Amino acid sequence: MELSSTRDIIEKIKLLLQKPLPGKSAHSKLAPFFNGNNKRRWTPLPDSRRSAVLLLLWELEETLDIVFTLRSRNLLNHSGQISFPGGSSEAGETSIQTALRETFEEIGVENYNIEILGELSELFVLPSNSIIHPVVGYSRNYLDLKINKSEVEVAFSKPLDFFSFNNIKHKEWEVGNELIHIPYWDIHPSVPLWGATAMILAEFLEVYQSIGK
Repeated sequence: MELSSTRDIIEKIKLLLQKPLPGKSAHSKLAPFFNGNNKRRWTPLPDSRRSAVLLLLWELEETLDIVFTLRSRNLLNHSGQISFPGGSSEAGETSIQTALRETFEEIGVENYNIEILGELSELFVLPSNSIIHPVVGYSRNYLDLKINKSEVEVAFSKPLDFFSFNNIKHKEWEVGNELIHIPYWDIHPSVPLWGATAMILAEFLEVYQSIGK
C-alpha cells in the first residue's frame, strides 16, 4: 500500500467513525455462545466502572498494522489474554485521555505519536464489570515499544488486511456444565484473539470494510 493511499484510508476511517456505528450487530459476530445460546449481558450494571482501550493503527513498511498486547498472567482481570492497550478510567478522564495514558504506561508510546481518529461503540464486559470505550488511533512513525512487564508480557502487531470475517476459527471449551463456543482469530502461537477484544475489532472491521461502498 502506498503512503498516499494509506493517508486516504485513514481519512475515510475518520469520517466513517463520525457516522452511526454497527455496535451490537457487529459485536455479536465474535461473541461467545454458551450451550448454543448468546446469553451475554449487554447492559451495564449500576456499579460498572468505565475503561478505555486504544485500537492503534501503525503504518509499518507501507501497510497498516494493528498493535496488540498479551496481558500479564499476574493481572486480576483478563490475565494472559490478547488485548488492546487500555485500562480503567481515572476520575475526570475522557475515554481518549484514558486510552492514551494507558497506552503510554503499558507500551511506552507517547501521545504525540498518535493521531486520534474517533471512537467505536462502548461494550460492557461482565467478568470485569467494565464498560469499555474503544478509541481508534493512528501512527505513521516507527514505534519503539517499551513494555511494562508488570502489565504486559509482549506487544506485537498484525496487518489489518489479515482480518476478515472469512478467516474466523472456532473452538469449544467445557467449563463446569457449560459448553462455550468461541469464535476467534488465530494471530498468536498459543493464545487466541477472542472475547471483548475480538468483538471490538469486529466492529472496526465492519467500518473498515465499508470504505468505498
